[in-house]
Amino acid sequence: MLQTYPVGDLQRIAGRLHDEFAALSHRCVERCVHDTWKCAEHLGYRVTPGLVERVAREHLQAMVKSAPPSGLIAPPRTHGHDRLA
Repeated sequence: MLQTYPVGDLQRIAGRLHDEFAALSHRCVERCVHDTWKCAEHLGYRVTPGLVERVAREHLQAMVKSAPPSGLIAPPRTHGHDRLA
């Protein structure tokens, strides 16, 4: 059975995590928190705000650590069409 989640809990979690991960947009952090809740729920876990915060924090840390050192994201390749002839 799917649980309903208190919006206030999600907002508080997103606020704390955004303070911790200021390099990411607030929208990105909110989406991560929401997706974490829904994923845990889908997998059948007893979802608590503490669980959501811990898992979302791990995901956000991975996002920050996987960013290119330059901070720039390379444009996607176009399957060889960007090669010079």
